[in-house]
Amino acid sequence: MNGPPLRRGYVIGIGSNIAPERNVPRILRALLDQFGALRMSRIVRTRPVGMRTVAEFLNLAVFVETDLDARALKAACNRIETALGRNRADPGSAHKDRPADLDILFPVLPGAPPRPVVEGEYQRAVVAELLATLALAPPPAGLPRGEAVDLGGVSAGEVAAAVHRQGGAGDEIVVEQCA
Repeated sequence: MNGPPLRRGYVIGIGSNIAPERNVPRILRALLDQFGALRMSRIVRTRPVGMRTVAEFLNLAVFVETDLDARALKAACNRIETALGRNRADPGSAHKDRPADLDILFPVLPGAPPRPVVEGEYQRAVVAELLATLALAPPPAGLPRGEAVDLGGVSAGEVAAAVHRQGGAGDEIVVEQCA
């Protein structure tokens, strides 16, 4: 996906395994409210890793352009998690089912090659796809099938896309799918 040069931003890993078909769109809308636009990978269904649960996750990666530093962005991500019902005060929350999980994976700086730090196998494909849509890496092969979610009358998630609000916060969401 070509477009204007990238500004500074971050790649964020997103997951949900409590009502993920409802909560992933809520996460995306909250990010759109905060940043106005984002670029997203396809959404993939994955099995939990390192948890005692059978509830599958919906996972994706997004890129948001922002001048926030990592600490301020993490605070914004934590607010979204908490608003959707995650108990961040629970010391065992990292190993429990969750409605929202947002992890800053790595920064993207203009003119610098990305240095992806992706620990989970479940994130590698979506991060590789996202970097390809940002013209920062070659397109990956063998991507898993994408899962569609409803963003309020418009579908997203089957393929990578650029997403923005037409006008501003609270306005119609526009999804431009990548070919």
